[in-house]
Amino acid sequence: MSVAWVGSQAVLLSDAIQHAAKLLASSRCPVISFDADVHGTRSVIALAEKLGAAYDHIRGRELVNEITLFTEYGGMFTTPGEVRRRADLIVLVGDLPAVHHDLILSWASAPADLADKQSRRWFHLKANRSVPDNTGTDEVSRKVKATALSAEGASLGTAVALLRAGLAGRRAAVSLANLDKLRKALAEAAFPVFVFSGNAEEPMSLAMLQGLVADLNKAKRASSLFLPADDDAWGAVLTCVWATGFPPRTGFPGGAPVYDPRRWDIERMLREKEADLHLWISARDGASPAKRSGIPLVALARTASPMPGAAVTISVAAPGIDHDSVSYSSRIGTFRAARASAPSDRPEIAGIVRELAEALPC
Repeated sequence: MSVAWVGSQAVLLSDAIQHAAKLLASSRCPVISFDADVHGTRSVIALAEKLGAAYDHIRGRELVNEITLFTEYGGMFTTPGEVRRRADLIVLVGDLPAVHHDLILSWASAPADLADKQSRRWFHLKANRSVPDNTGTDEVSRKVKATALSAEGASLGTAVALLRAGLAGRRAAVSLANLDKLRKALAEAAFPVFVFSGNAEEPMSLAMLQGLVADLNKAKRASSLFLPADDDAWGAVLTCVWATGFPPRTGFPGGAPVYDPRRWDIERMLREKEADLHLWISARDGASPAKRSGIPLVALARTASPMPGAAVTISVAAPGIDHDSVSYSSRIGTFRAARASAPSDRPEIAGIVRELAEALPC
């Protein structure tokens, strides 16, 4: 089976690496879009540093609001294990990714240490929407018998603002349903936790939620639990942070890492012709780069055929499937080792990227 192509022609892997390295070396402004495990991410950063390139995660647009919460606002956060053991009141905030629903439901069957004689209580703060919930969070809310908190015609951001204002005793033109029930439950709770994920439509609601948690901490202990939209993507974010001090959308224009979420938005750079070569890396099944003309593409993908329009295509292994990997897990709130579920001899992203870096002229 071929694993490397120059254009549409199958070639030896070493030849494909040499050809890709020549393209990278001759580029004046290369950019990297990536989706990789811990080892793959570290190799991407090392290559970007050597090239003076910028990099962003392939899901950068979805990640940017989650990242901004931590880089611009901060907050009070706890772990899934602490929620399971200690939280006697849980407020689900907005729609939560379906991948986390089993985790949430598992808490319902585990009594909290701080619940005393009462069972854990649940609330669901949500938008008053006309379209159906496509994440299934409403179904989870029903299963845990959560009390709904919403207001007529209010978006999630508005609902968060109304909740914060109401708990602070401020008047509002719109009332939040079941606010008094939550106020009473908060007064009785030993450790309330607000569970949330990213909100692409209203990013400021994440900062508002952290303001609410900070308000509660003036009188009692309260916290929040962040569940990322994509565990693998969030693992890449954390890897970038410990490797450079910054999340993705970082570049090396002068040898040192520079974080700028607008300047190094790779999709924007490609769209506005600020880059002259695109290195695209992802081993997810079905993933492929957007079609563009005029900018050479080097693609590392889990594929059995060359990527349309790519100058070089190299087939790579999927972490956790083709080879063992280290990845982030929301269930435990940290990284974990994962055994390959279907080991293969496809080359790993980390290995290919390192070979590209070694093939560059000194």
